[in-house]
Amino acid sequence: MLAACALSAPPADATLATAATRDELEDQAQAALLRARAATGADLLPAQLEATALLFAAADRRLQVATVAWLDANPAATRSEVLAADDQVADDVRTGILSLCTAGLELAEAAHAAHQDSGPAALHTGLHLSLIAWANGPARSLFAGYGPRLVAAIDAALALDRALDGGAPLRLAGRFRGRAPWPYGDLPLARQLLGEAVGLRSVPVNHLFFGDALAAAGELPAARAQWQLAVTAPFDATTRWSADLLRTLAQRRLAAPE
Repeated sequence: MLAACALSAPPADATLATAATRDELEDQAQAALLRARAATGADLLPAQLEATALLFAAADRRLQVATVAWLDANPAATRSEVLAADDQVADDVRTGILSLCTAGLELAEAAHAAHQDSGPAALHTGLHLSLIAWANGPARSLFAGYGPRLVAAIDAALALDRALDGGAPLRLAGRFRGRAPWPYGDLPLARQLLGEAVGLRSVPVNHLFFGDALAAAGELPAARAQWQLAVTAPFDATTRWSADLLRTLAQRRLAAPE
């Protein structure tokens, strides 16, 4: 009954095949998805993890591309509007992201069910759930029960390996706690988690999210310092697909009027 409240989306194959602009990332995601479906035995878990990671990267990049496009169309946006720009993206973008993340979540949950000790499986369960919840919006996500599922996935990922992929479990947990409504929001905890992520690895996304949490806490000079670091920090293998877009988002935060 709860799941019926959630939005639905076309299969990921259709979304990838009909994309207006195909590129290396989405080509890789489609090929990996086919491999995961065909894999068996010892090949299954690596194939599932490869596909779920690429599907999330493709979905996340679609979100960042759309967010930057909205900011380009709204150059006078205030800082608060810039910080919330990802909520302004078009419905077709949400549908595409939901499509990719639904397929990615299915793979991640299957991997996690069979391998409870797999940090990447728990992490990608949480990552996909976070974007599915975003695509559905607060009300639908509440009634669909995404909150408890996301908390469980985050807690599992943190317990297994909080330093995975440059602190990705910490980043996910901190972003969720910093932006989620009651009863999940916890800004002091968000600052703690994201500060730990930044200490583990200096990459644009860690600094961007830490800066956002600091800004939400009213610590604007510290937030600006983190956004400046986001502009100049190098990317790593797991964050390379969206790094330039995230640097642009950091620059827009720095340039935005109050």
